[in-house]
Amino acid sequence: MIFNKEINKFKIALTSDCCLRCSHCFIDKSLKEKTNLFAADKALDLFINSKGKKKILEIYGGEPFLEFELLKEIVALAKKKALKRKKELFVSVASNGILIENGHLDYLAENDIRLSISFSGTKKTQDMVRKFPGGRGSYAHVKKKLPGILARLGEKLHIIFCVHPLRSSFVYEDFKALVDMGVKNIGIECVHGFDWKESDYEAFLKGMKKIISRVIKRVQSGDFILLESLLEAFREKTYDNEFCPFLRDLEMFPDGTLSLYPYPFVKGLRQRKKISAGTALKGIKKKYSSCEPSLGSARCAACLAAYYRLPGLDGGSLAYKMRTEISKKAVGDMLGMSKNDEALRKYLKILIKLFKKGYT
Repeated sequence: MIFNKEINKFKIALTSDCCLRCSHCFIDKSLKEKTNLFAADKALDLFINSKGKKKILEIYGGEPFLEFELLKEIVALAKKKALKRKKELFVSVASNGILIENGHLDYLAENDIRLSISFSGTKKTQDMVRKFPGGRGSYAHVKKKLPGILARLGEKLHIIFCVHPLRSSFVYEDFKALVDMGVKNIGIECVHGFDWKESDYEAFLKGMKKIISRVIKRVQSGDFILLESLLEAFREKTYDNEFCPFLRDLEMFPDGTLSLYPYPFVKGLRQRKKISAGTALKGIKKKYSSCEPSLGSARCAACLAAYYRLPGLDGGSLAYKMRTEISKKAVGDMLGMSKNDEALRKYLKILIKLFKKGYT
């Protein structure tokens, strides 16, 4: 069956299990959930068969490398389906980096798979939010592995830099630390489920402006840093229905639930039931499968307002919106400046190329 809306990006939360206990992740590790291959097969059909030629599959968890063999099976299934349907498939795996070994890197490199590692740049920020079960911070462990991962994967390594409101004043310092380590590909995310005060927003905005300024200065000196949020502008111009969450936000939880909420944001099974958009085995609920997205329509606005109703997510959502808006403005500014700046023209061409390669 071909779904009536385009699914450009689809996520599979492979397992609830994890070797860390990050403060901003609400996954119940005691559930010991693990994706069923049959359910994954059905969900991949929905994803691959939906409208659109470009398909981005992201596998995460929990920690996906705890289920490495299952991960490989799912990737093989997705590639087979994409080839049959003549779709262009891009695959990425999101990890905390703790378990990464040479065998994992070999597999990723040989299969042209992107690796995203959640890492905060400085010891204080990383160890505050990303801890082992006993409370020990994970900074030293991940930092030690980064040089080898960078050497093996190069531009295929992407760092997920999550900004916590308690560390919003240090967003630029954390970013700079990542760049100083040789990281060239960074995505800035904002922690949900925690209170963002007005001062946190102000500090975050100030830091984001400094980050954008540093990126542009590095471009003009010939040293390019891919700030993934800059690609948002190209996505908006490419997809007429970019506002519809089915395009980018649909994912499958390990129990087969299909949702537009990220798995780590959902607190417990009761909330999961509220935000279910269907299941892998039964498909998308009729209320979503019977409509067509229409920009500016009252029906779409009411749908979004009714769906995104879990408490505690407003703060992170507003910070994320701020991040996106300042990044889109930066692209507009660069487009204007590029008329007289060859380095900026080259950088924008690289952004467009990477966007086309599924780097969003």
